[in-house]
Formats: sequence, C-alpha cells, structure tokens
Amino acid sequence: MKKILLITMLGILTVAGLTAEGGAEFSGDIETLWGVGAPWTDNDTSAGRFTLGNTAFTGKLDAYYGNSSAYAEATFSYDAVNKAGGNLSNGFDLSLGELWLDYTDSFWGVRIGRQKAAWGKADGIDITNVLCPSDMSSLAAMTGDDSKLAVDAIRFSLNGNQFTADAYWIPFFTPAALPINEGNSLRKFVIPVSVDFLVDGGKNISLPVKIGNLENPELGIWNGEYGLKFSGYFSAFDLSLYGFYGWDDTPILDYSITYGEPSVPGNPVTAMPKTFVVSGKYERMAMIGADAALPIGETVIRLEGAFFPQRHFQKKAEKIMNEKVTEAAKSAAEGTSPAEIRISEQRNQLFALAGIDWMPSGWTITAQYYCDYVFGELETLERKNAYQHGATLSISKSLVNETLELSLAGVLGLNDFDSMLSPSINYSLSDQINVGLKAFIFIPGLERDGKYGAYKDLSSICLNAKFSF
Repeated sequence: MKKILLITMLGILTVAGLTAEGGAEFSGDIETLWGVGAPWTDNDTSAGRFTLGNTAFTGKLDAYYGNSSAYAEATFSYDAVNKAGGNLSNGFDLSLGELWLDYTDSFWGVRIGRQKAAWGKADGIDITNVLCPSDMSSLAAMTGDDSKLAVDAIRFSLNGNQFTADAYWIPFFTPAALPINEGNSLRKFVIPVSVDFLVDGGKNISLPVKIGNLENPELGIWNGEYGLKFSGYFSAFDLSLYGFYGWDDTPILDYSITYGEPSVPGNPVTAMPKTFVVSGKYERMAMIGADAALPIGETVIRLEGAFFPQRHFQKKAEKIMNEKVTEAAKSAAEGTSPAEIRISEQRNQLFALAGIDWMPSGWTITAQYYCDYVFGELETLERKNAYQHGATLSISKSLVNETLELSLAGVLGLNDFDSMLSPSINYSLSDQINVGLKAFIFIPGLERDGKYGAYKDLSSICLNAKFSF
C-alpha cells in the first residue's frame, strides 16, 4: 500500500510540474455497484446473498505543455463482499491504473510509463487484443466496461495522413489478475476446494487444495515483450495489422501431492497423501493478426483474425499426475532422479470474428460471430473441443432526450449452448449523476454447464450509481 501511495504521489507531482506554463484537467468519478443473488439461484449458497458490494473513487489528472503531456489515474475502492474473506486488507484497495509521460511531434511520438492499449475491433471479445492482461479477480471486474490491466511499456509512434504505426517494448511482465485469494467468491471456478484421491485398497480420500507458487518470468532485459501495430485509413475501409511476442498472461498449471509422516517409520510407501498443491508458470506466446472495418451507410462491417503459432495448452491434471507417478516408480527402480514432466502441449491456434454494427436514429445494434480452432490432437489437453464458437448481440435505445437508455447484451456459446444475458436501465439525473438497474444472468447449456453456465449461481440483480466530474 505504501509503495503504491509513493508511486501515485510521484506521478501527481510529475504531472503537476508540467502545469506551470501549460494546462491541466482533473476529472474522475465515484461509483457504487451492489448486487444480490437472483431468486432462481441455489437457495443454500446464493439466492438473496450479496454477490457485489463495490464502491470506488477514481481520479484522473491530465496535464500538457506544448508537445508534452502526462496522465495519472488511480482508484481507491472498498469491497464489502470480499472483506470478510480476507481478499483485501479490511476491504480497501488502492490501485494505479495508468501513469505515463508522452511527447508527440508532427510525425512521431514516444510514451513511457504504465499505460493501456486496446487492440482490435471486436466488442467484448479478445481476438488480437493481447497487449494488456485481463482482470478476472472479481465479478465486478469481469463484468465491467474496462476489464484490462495496464502494462509498463515504452511506445514509439509514427503518424502520417493515412497511417499510424505503434511499436511497444514491455520490459516487465504483468500477469492476468486471477481470483485465487482466500475468500474470493470466484476462486472455486478456477481452483476446486478439494479433490478426490484414490489410495491403496480402492478408498477415495478428499484432499484440500493449496495454491503454490505461480512462477513469473525472470526479470531480465531478455524476457521483455514486444508489440507492433500498423493502421491504414482509406476512403472505403480501415485496416490494421498486429504482431506480438511475449508471455501468455494466464499460467499453465502444475499439480503435486504432499504426504504426511509414514505410518511405518522409515517406509515412505506407508505415508498418506496430505495436500493437493496447484502451482504454475507462464509460457511464451506469439501472435500475428489483422482487422478491418467497412462502413456502408448506417452499417459498419467488422472483420478480425489472429494466428497463434505453437501456443502452450494445459494438459489434463489426471495425465500430469499419472505421468509423475509412472516416472517416480521408474526412477526409484533405476536409482535415478525423476525426469521433468511436461505440463503443457504446443498447438497452432486460429481465432476469427465477423461483426456488424447498425446505428439507426437512437438505436445501436451490434451482432458478432466468433470462433477459434486448435490444430492437432486434444486427447491429452484440458480443452474439450478443437472448434469453439459463439455469438454476441447488443441492443440499446436512447429515450427522453437521451437521458434514459435501455439495453440488452448477451453472449451464446454454440458448443454447449450456454449463455450470459445482461439487461440494464440507466437514467441520467443530471450531467454528473447516473443511476441504473442491471442484471447478470448466467444460463447453463443443454447437457453441460459450459463456460458461462458454470457461473449460474452468481446470477445477480444489481443497482449502480455514478457521479462524474
């Protein structure tokens, strides 16, 4: 906390230094979001219980002088739901959103510091948008409008009349924020509370799960990440090309078992399993991609695609554990050290998306179809389907002099036919105050819960209010 406060203060002082002969704008918002489990969720664990209780203050300071500018953004928040579970210190959290310095000339520019960048033209679906990691640490973060974390980077830009080019060097790795802290209501969707383990005699015992070390890449100049974006703007369409070489922001998991004391002293075979340990590491990843937007009257057609060569995919837990047991028995018989077991397999992966935006008077309608395909055999992998696809739909309408907005957003997984729906009503009491009522409804598939159906007991009805200045 003290470190974040110090960095924030230094950032504010740096930005303020530019305001002596230039200009500065301070803005921000106070927002609260409360959610309660929907009546149709599980009565014992979810229905009527609070799923969201977030209140946050976000401050933004934007300063400029000539060709120079600086930006600072920080959020101070309170999480009333996860407070009891110890997810945050007394429920409070201070996070640094962005903090950068920028110099822009007529043809070139450079930006240094903690910054965000959104790649691609997809709405709510990540295809080429791999530069910034995702925030999956809470339901509020996952369902928010901005679920991406900033990265510490140097961005060098070239700007022409019909093109822009951005090159990124990211020396420090930032992983995705995962809900793995004790007490986090989403932890059970990532890591089970316990696992069953078969011991001698055919008896199943339940082992508690412990989170081990998630090994970040070594901090070294050779371990940086690199990104390149080139965009062209033409009379009939826009086109962007992307390249990325860095680290996958979610870890590949490894599994092991700790044992208690042997029941027969000196005989390790008689030791009983004690804990199931989940650890992990991050692997290298490369991506090349492109997107295009073609406006036709009130309609815009969007296309986007990305190719990931030899990406690492998670092996099944059972496969990893069986290979470790086999290797341990072999090494014990031969009197050698056990060989390292691979916890991932590499496969080529292809993503694609096609979307359409229609914006008649007062309406905004967006529809998308997306898919991804993994080449090769999947027998040893956690992934069930080589071809995964889905569709999204978003409809919104402005009424009462654009002070009232009605909207409905949804996503449908076409493998399991699971879905998520989010209807909402927002009303602007004034230019500064906005209040709303929304819901997040997770619907399981026909035969399996699926990606979205797994959260069925987190379906919530929410009240939100926001003051902006």
